[in-house]
Amino acid sequence: MKEQTLLMKYTIKLLYIWIVAAATGCNNASDEIKIPYQAVAKSDTASLKIILKKKEFYGQLEVNYSGLYKDSGDVSGIVKGDTLKGSFYYQRYGKGPKRRIPIALLKKDHQLVMGIGEMEVYMNITFFKKGVPIDYQHSKFVFQRLH
Repeated sequence: MKEQTLLMKYTIKLLYIWIVAAATGCNNASDEIKIPYQAVAKSDTASLKIILKKKEFYGQLEVNYSGLYKDSGDVSGIVKGDTLKGSFYYQRYGKGPKRRIPIALLKKDHQLVMGIGEMEVYMNITFFKKGVPIDYQHSKFVFQRLH
């Protein structure tokens, strides 16, 4: 009987500690900034909704090509200074198998400039080619912050 009571007390204490840790843990929502962006390039548009943390980002990207078809999927990666680098895991034309390509965004004022770079494939994974700089000057999409 004493053992059961003691075990119950420890279980309740551990549960309390776990709840407090979960509520105040490292995934603190106050560290997150949710930001919607929009970009237009001639008849193509892109919508980017990201959640930005200090060292990482994630969200959704949808690129609409003249209203004829779209690529849509998830973006995620790391933040280093004013650069967001990661991957775009998307479905081409909204159907078929998902693909993963690298993505690089440069923070500039209230904009995100999507970089262009040479890509290479290694073991069926696409990367930006090492040693070749990512071009932010001739970008197709410059995302404007919506709010």
